[in-house]
Amino acid sequence: MPINDPLMFAITVPLLIVVTLCTITDVLEHRIYNSVLLPALLLAFLLNTLLAGLPGLLDSFLGLVFGMAVLFPIYFLRGTSAGDVKLLGVVGAFLGTKGALIAGVATLCFGGVLGILFVVWRLIEPIVIAHVAQIAGPDGPPGRRMMTATRADSAWKAVFPYALAIACGTCYALWHLGYFSPVLR
Repeated sequence: MPINDPLMFAITVPLLIVVTLCTITDVLEHRIYNSVLLPALLLAFLLNTLLAGLPGLLDSFLGLVFGMAVLFPIYFLRGTSAGDVKLLGVVGAFLGTKGALIAGVATLCFGGVLGILFVVWRLIEPIVIAHVAQIAGPDGPPGRRMMTATRADSAWKAVFPYALAIACGTCYALWHLGYFSPVLR
């Protein structure tokens, strides 16, 4: 399917909105909502059908399958959530098979890097908090806020918001496929 400027714009804008919304809710609430994903999936099917006809719809459907297939083994091993699998599927539905594979591989790479950074932060976080509390004093406002925030955020410690990696992988795929070219001219 040839890529032209209207297709780039019609695909890029809604896709970026969807991955941004899902990243925000994943970071803040550890959830990716079906109420965002289902309309986005239907929009992806509609746009690809309007822009490329039946071959566009088929490519969009295969992109959905390929996108979900990339993360399904990790989901099966409980390394990610079903929302992440569905989100990458929606990304694939917007970008088609080639885009789904590029976004999927890029997502895995970004996920690895972000996962390592996440683990490193969790290892050094108590040291950073201890130093801030020591400098500010345990009763000082910065020390008290950090200690309270750390205790209140215990659920965050076990959850890595993988939608951030998917958003990064999606942006890489959009760049690699030339979808940002009209914006960068």
